[in-house]
Amino acid sequence: MPTIRFKELSYSSADDESVLDTLLRHHIAIPYGCRAGACQACTLQATPSQIPDDCQQGLSEHQVRQGYFLACQCTPNHDIDVNTVNTTATKIPATIIDKTLLDENTLRLRLSCRLRWRAGQYITLWMKDVARCYSIASVARLEPYIELHIRVHPRGIISQQLFANTEVDETLELQGPLGGFVYEQEHASQPLLLIGSGTGIAPLIGIARDAIDCKHNANIHLIALDRTAENYAMQQLETLKNSASQFSFQTDVTDNTEVIISKQFSSLRGQRVYICGGQNFVQRIRKKCFMLGASPRHIITEEFINFGSQDSN
Repeated sequence: MPTIRFKELSYSSADDESVLDTLLRHHIAIPYGCRAGACQACTLQATPSQIPDDCQQGLSEHQVRQGYFLACQCTPNHDIDVNTVNTTATKIPATIIDKTLLDENTLRLRLSCRLRWRAGQYITLWMKDVARCYSIASVARLEPYIELHIRVHPRGIISQQLFANTEVDETLELQGPLGGFVYEQEHASQPLLLIGSGTGIAPLIGIARDAIDCKHNANIHLIALDRTAENYAMQQLETLKNSASQFSFQTDVTDNTEVIISKQFSSLRGQRVYICGGQNFVQRIRKKCFMLGASPRHIITEEFINFGSQDSN
């Protein structure tokens, strides 16, 4: 089995085990978050020639040249020498300026920071050595803060800390933004269909507001789905509907998604579709929209990471 050498000690990896899992199994404290390569919290460094080809996706050219790689995505097939990297320079301080419960399970955080972002992108939020990715619901041109909608889970590592142990004016650390799940003004004449599950509607609200502010001249319809038909963002959606004639929305339960889309649209040909939610939800709805005629290049998706008993968006 490949050996992972870290700080002058050697650790044997198991079959198909990532560098991150090997080090954690040996009780080595390595920062990590999504375990899917999105948050980049587990970035380590090695000699470039030792790094497999598929564990540097999303890193900059400079980082790749420096031998940075994502430990959660790296399953070595030979011995590898790894080191930690200094992520302090890439972390940005962000001050909590608003902390509000939108319903009993959903927290809204507004963060003030010196950062350039686009609605629909995501940031990586750090709490000590643990990180989570959250999508941005705010539009930088319209408000001077990043807005996050966070589902508070009973056993959530990050969400419980944010809910119970943070206060307004407290400083957090974040990285990013990342992602291309954003509105593109070149498609201003194309109808938009936005479909989200749970807090997956957060970036969709941001995308809709961005499109409206950019004078999008076609219809924008948002389908907000959750475990119940009562949606946590109902007030925000109503306000948006009343302020923009091209915007409409509907809410329902997640289990009815395919039926809802079929009843609402006989064809999605010519529509630009944004889908956001858990992996299974996104894959299922992408297939449904394709079957209804949406072009694959006009189906834009963002998948939330499933942390099981831990946090998810």
